Order: sequence, then structure tokens, then C-alpha cells
Amino acid sequence: MATTQATIKLTSSDIMDSAINVQYSNDLTIAGASTGITETTGLARRKFASTSKVDLITFDNEVITADKSAKVYIKNTNDDAGTPLSTQYVQILINSQEIGRLYGGDWMFMPYSGGSGEDIEVKPSTTDVVNLEYMVFFE
Repeated sequence: MATTQATIKLTSSDIMDSAINVQYSNDLTIAGASTGITETTGLARRKFASTSKVDLITFDNEVITADKSAKVYIKNTNDDAGTPLSTQYVQILINSQEIGRLYGGDWMFMPYSGGSGEDIEVKPSTTDVVNLEYMVFFE
């Protein structure tokens, strides 16, 4: 039995009147059960130097379907202090609908049910080199 755990920790001392300190951990499990997720694509890295929209993660209906559990991790590994990171980002899209933007150093982790036509696409905002790393955990 596989045990894969995700942990997130949020802290801030100056965004509100009082300090924020939230930490949560959870085992990644298959749909509707307490059995651990057993599969992963492995950590992959990809370099982009175009503003064209491209598929980053494509799902095969026979591997990941709407009734199975999957989690996706994506990180924009660019973190160059000499580059205006506030203007350079990568759009994350599903069915050509933007679900968010990852600026240099930003990352995301989300549940996802893949299916036909629901690939995860990316569209860099710049022709400068952008490096992404990504991984899918699934049953």
C-alpha cells in the first residue's frame, strides 16, 4: 500500500491584525476509500520559449477518468532576481479557460479528474525561457 502525503503551511505576521499560522497534511487516497494513491507520472521538467498555448499534461481516458482520483503539481521554477517577475507568468488552462497564473517561484497543487479534451494547457506570457516542473499522482 502506497502512502503519499501532501502538506501545506501558510504563515504571515503582517497581512492581518493577527498572525496567520495554518498547517494541514493529508494522505492522498483513491476515490472514495482510505487506500493510498499508487501511481505517479514522476517529476518532469519542460522548457518553453514561446507564448503559444501548448498541452502540458494530457490524460488518457483509460488511465485517469472522472471517477478516479488524481492530483496535479505544477511549479514555475523561474526565480531570477534580475527579471521583472511581476510581468512574466504562465497561464494554466483547462479547456482553454484560465484557472490561474504561476509567476516565477509560484506553484500549485490541485485535485483533478482528467478526461477527453480536459488536458492541462500552459501559455507563457513571454518568449523568454520559462521552466516548469510538474507531476501527476493518480490511482
